[in-house]
Amino acid sequence: MIDRWLSHLELFLLRKAPHWSVSIRSRRNHVVRTDKEFLELFDDLQRRKVIIQSMSEAFNLWQLCPKTARVQGDIAELGVYLGGTARLLSQIKGDRRLFLFDTFGGMPEVKEGLDKVQAGTFAETRLADVQRLMSGEKNVHFCAGFFPQSTKQLPGDAQKFSFVHLDADIYQSTLDGLTFFYPRLSPGGMIVAHDYRYLQCPGVKQAFTEFFANKPEPVLELWDTQCLVVKYSSTPDQR
Repeated sequence: MIDRWLSHLELFLLRKAPHWSVSIRSRRNHVVRTDKEFLELFDDLQRRKVIIQSMSEAFNLWQLCPKTARVQGDIAELGVYLGGTARLLSQIKGDRRLFLFDTFGGMPEVKEGLDKVQAGTFAETRLADVQRLMSGEKNVHFCAGFFPQSTKQLPGDAQKFSFVHLDADIYQSTLDGLTFFYPRLSPGGMIVAHDYRYLQCPGVKQAFTEFFANKPEPVLELWDTQCLVVKYSSTPDQR
């Protein structure tokens, strides 16, 4: 009876809202349904209203970050906002340090004609609120201020990274993030970016397109709006 009702619902959504239909059908048989720890954490973050990523995007981070556990280096997030994905990463980072970069005061200057986000957007972000959300989490360090100047707050031994989450929304901040983290990303390390496929943030994809034009690694598109880059240990012609 329930399956029949769901089938009717899926058919209705397929006609009226196909994107929701695909989402429901895929999750009915997806392994995410069996991951109780993730579901409880994601539900908690949604109830607190501190995460803007979809379940698919959050689960991508949940699955990908642990796969870099044996890669040398720390974890970093550029664009913390209310701290939802930072909290998620802190649960799966193991003993690695997590460095969080954000102005904690809104968006910096944007690129006219490319970025649709306005300067000052997300000004409701408060460092104290994110610190409260992250209280009790070990090896978490806040680097408040404009990027890349805020990288000066990194300790001297933070020279390698194994996993980087970029959620900067705009062209220049994304390009600055790639420029800083890519050379410091260990072989096998990953960069995951939010809003790469989001029509309201075209600057993110533009930054990736320009930066990786002369790099060997492909930019892999993920659901819903994310992309992934895995650092090669050598260039393809050296393999």
